[in-house]
Amino acid sequence: MKKLLLLFIAVLCAIDFYSQNTYKFYLDLNKISNDLIKITLETPTITQNKIIYNMPKIVPGTYQVYDFGQYVMDFEAFDSNGVSISVNRLDHNRWEISNATKLHQITYWVEDTWDADVDELVFEPGGTNIEQFENVVLNNHGFFGYFDGMKTIPYELNITRPEYFYGSTGLTTVSTTENTDKFTIDNYMDLVDSPIMYCKPDTTTFEVGGVKILVSVYSKNKMTTSAFLAKDIEGILKAQQAYLGGKLPIDKYAFIIYLYTGQSGSGGSGALEHSYSSFYYLPAIEPSRLSGFLVDIAAHEFFHIVTPLNIHSEEIGNFDYINPKMSKHLWLYEGVTEYFANHVQVYQKMISTENYLEVIIDKMQGARGFLDELPFTELSLGALDEYKDQYSNVYQKGALIGLCLDILIREQSNGKNGLKDLMKTLSNEYGKNVSFKDDELFDKIASLTSLSIRTFFTNYVEGNKSLPFEAIFNKVGISFKANAIVSEFGFGNISLGFNEETNRLFVMDISNMNDYGKKLGFKINDELTAINGQLLTPKNFEEIINNYKKNTQYGDKITITVDRLSNGKKTAKTLKAKASKSEKLVPFFIEINPLATPEQVSLRKAWLGE
Repeated sequence: MKKLLLLFIAVLCAIDFYSQNTYKFYLDLNKISNDLIKITLETPTITQNKIIYNMPKIVPGTYQVYDFGQYVMDFEAFDSNGVSISVNRLDHNRWEISNATKLHQITYWVEDTWDADVDELVFEPGGTNIEQFENVVLNNHGFFGYFDGMKTIPYELNITRPEYFYGSTGLTTVSTTENTDKFTIDNYMDLVDSPIMYCKPDTTTFEVGGVKILVSVYSKNKMTTSAFLAKDIEGILKAQQAYLGGKLPIDKYAFIIYLYTGQSGSGGSGALEHSYSSFYYLPAIEPSRLSGFLVDIAAHEFFHIVTPLNIHSEEIGNFDYINPKMSKHLWLYEGVTEYFANHVQVYQKMISTENYLEVIIDKMQGARGFLDELPFTELSLGALDEYKDQYSNVYQKGALIGLCLDILIREQSNGKNGLKDLMKTLSNEYGKNVSFKDDELFDKIASLTSLSIRTFFTNYVEGNKSLPFEAIFNKVGISFKANAIVSEFGFGNISLGFNEETNRLFVMDISNMNDYGKKLGFKINDELTAINGQLLTPKNFEEIINNYKKNTQYGDKITITVDRLSNGKKTAKTLKAKASKSEKLVPFFIEINPLATPEQVSLRKAWLGE
């Protein structure tokens, strides 16, 4: 009886301890005023006389200082009797509270970031949106903060919503009473890692490899639906499941998609990854074009379940939201992730080898716009400041670093293992809750592979040498040339663009048009509607143009139908000429080497999954 009594007392104490050592936030989505939401916090127990409440200066995955505290106003603190406690705002993101041992409640109002009056808008996937009775995007770092030294205690969010709203999220710890959702989260890092979008629900769910997948879409103009987009998302996820060995390291994942009309406030569109979800801010364009665009982005964001979720340095694992320390391994977090997002599509037969080689060339051309001589580790460490303008190279050269490593690792194992196998080994060793030391990763990878891989890192990631493409591609029987002259069946060296309003290709520039283009008779702003009788649509124009370039023969009669604006009216015109190749200088040329050795062919097949 005594033991039972002691156990009962212990349980009561544990419940009381939890209630006193939990952040309890309350907000009501029905009570929005001029795009502002009031936040109320029942504070955890504070044991020191002064305490600082923080809103993040920066959050993981953004690599940009945004000062989320600048969107907070009317910050007040109270004791249990409702008496005001002195607060001193230290800067954009920090409030110092006196007599903190008496602190019981904090209130403040938050403005959304998407349309705020600031010098530089937050990139929307990492920002917040408040549209009363229409849509509320809770990227939680924009609404909720933490006290110094108290990031690791639990959080409770109590969100009252319109009855027709649904909160889409990757969180699983949610209970609902009438129109109030209560989320419980283990710590601040997990809270920031878990966006929620409230709106009238348009959701589709399915399972891949035992993982519950949620696709949630908000589209004001109803351009497309979650069911439509979910089909292609499911396809790429099944490919990724097979690519990663059949098992995924998560139980639930949410694709949260906001489709905007008009112009993006920040000037960009894209997505931000999280451990169990990703948030997308994309234009509401024709569904088939949007779906193809989304698949590439979704593949990248979903692969973040490998890194940094399960492979990350101490700088990521214990992120400092006020004074962030950057890791030197953006080649891993973003570069390898981008490489996998492209490579999975050829490895799992979603695209052809030829198409994949074009993707590689696109990455090389993209990397030309950045400083090749800048060591990638230095770029990573300076991504917030000194090398901010070089950050986007992580998706170009970073992916190419991944490609080189994959081939080198394949070569050493006679094709049996590749970069994805190395990542699996590292995931098993570290996982979500264990971080590696930033300065030790290269040596760790070398211990799992070879000293030659360590030399690669020394020369091409820590060093300033250009990636050795010719030698790397030669290993897999592929010829590579820089600054090569090629001849192809094209359109006379005109420049084509895409008209978002008409969903058509159009002639953007004819300043370099050659004799073949002149014979066809292209004019500026001609809109291409058909090639050799095949109607061009946003869904098929890439395939039709590629077939035209690949299958055309000298002397073939070519007809191209265009819509031409004349006297304020569009008129259909048919342009005709006999096919002729044009020579041009290209910065990079890649093709399968027909004279490759059996060993080279074998390694190429292992690399590309042939």
